[in-house]
Amino acid sequence: MNERQFYRKAERRDDWAFSQVSRKQTREITHSYHKYPAKFIPQLARALIVEYTEQDDFIWDPFCGSGTLNLEAYRTRRHSLGTDISPIAVLISRAKITPLDPSSLNSYTQHLLEAIDSHKIRGESFYLSKGVLNGNIPELKKWFSSNSLLELGHILWHIKTVPCSRKHCDFALCGFSSILKRASYWLNSSVKAQIDPNKRPETPLFYFKRQLRSMEEANEHFWHEAKGNRTQVRISRHNASYSLRRNPRKVDCIITSPPYLVSYDYSDIFKLSTYFLFYQEDYTRFRRSFIGTPLRKTARRDSNTSTPEQAIVDCVPDTGIRRKLRQYYGDMAAFFNNANSYLKSNGRLILVVGDTQFRGVTIPNAYLLNKIASGIGWSLERVYEREIPVKILPTFRDEATGKFTNRQNSNCSERYEKEYILVLRR
Repeated sequence: MNERQFYRKAERRDDWAFSQVSRKQTREITHSYHKYPAKFIPQLARALIVEYTEQDDFIWDPFCGSGTLNLEAYRTRRHSLGTDISPIAVLISRAKITPLDPSSLNSYTQHLLEAIDSHKIRGESFYLSKGVLNGNIPELKKWFSSNSLLELGHILWHIKTVPCSRKHCDFALCGFSSILKRASYWLNSSVKAQIDPNKRPETPLFYFKRQLRSMEEANEHFWHEAKGNRTQVRISRHNASYSLRRNPRKVDCIITSPPYLVSYDYSDIFKLSTYFLFYQEDYTRFRRSFIGTPLRKTARRDSNTSTPEQAIVDCVPDTGIRRKLRQYYGDMAAFFNNANSYLKSNGRLILVVGDTQFRGVTIPNAYLLNKIASGIGWSLERVYEREIPVKILPTFRDEATGKFTNRQNSNCSERYEKEYILVLRR
């Protein structure tokens, strides 16, 4: 199947556009905990779950991001596994899918905030000695004022020392992570790491208290909804281009939206949270582990995987771009090969993907991913096309690079019109 035939085969699904859904509705219950770029909207995740699985089925999302698919699987009584290479994604997902007793949560947050308010903020040397601030201090000082940095260290120190369960700690850490961009010089509305020299944010504690109140309210709705629900959800850190460390039972369906080619550098988007919570002193080494990263010197070459070399050459004449594509598609080829090992013989692999642009060149990402999958033995059962209403997913792209940017960029355009849903079988 050539590129033209592939896109002609796409069936339009107007019911999956969810044009009537407001942004507020995409943040219902714990979906509101933490901002995450290009995530599934819950309505689409639920639609795919309902259409392709049954109650008590077991679903795997290997690029789980903020856990949207896993939360919707839980709400529809499907067991699920969510994995992601990002420790921030794992933290957010675990917090989102865990309903907490509202009274015990309120008691914990009150105790935590009282401890934060009643103790004096210490100096930098104290938080360094406790491991709360770390070897990334020079980098953090680029993003936070001195007072804000100490206040964040003070908050984090109490999150780590106030006695509580792991679930309550994850809740507070998720809230802490969610305020870092607002409390920093990070340019508002920008996805990529960009400093706004004119920004004057509120103190971190102001944002933290407000965020905890919002999360408690969302959790209470989730807690009441989840009563009697015994569905199992497991979230863990894992690179989807490698075999799982612990072989789980075979899954009935894989539903996922892999990282979009060249659009986001997910390691960089959450660099502030990574610096604070996971102490990545060798940050470049950390970033090299992400799928499709241009930081590796050589593209991945596995004997049992393949990339559509000629298809890439045909679609993308620029040799510099092709080198970046080979890395991404080499990693995705390894994922397709791994996915087959964990899927039941009659199961489906469902990908939500979009095409993109890079340096002015249109990349037919959906077509190329299908090309890779078919070369490994997957067959395309169906391909759907859905429009993405701007009011649900407002995205600004740089016309030259294709990367997501902000409205201050004079070269930006507000357009991300459609994406494709590939339904694959072995």
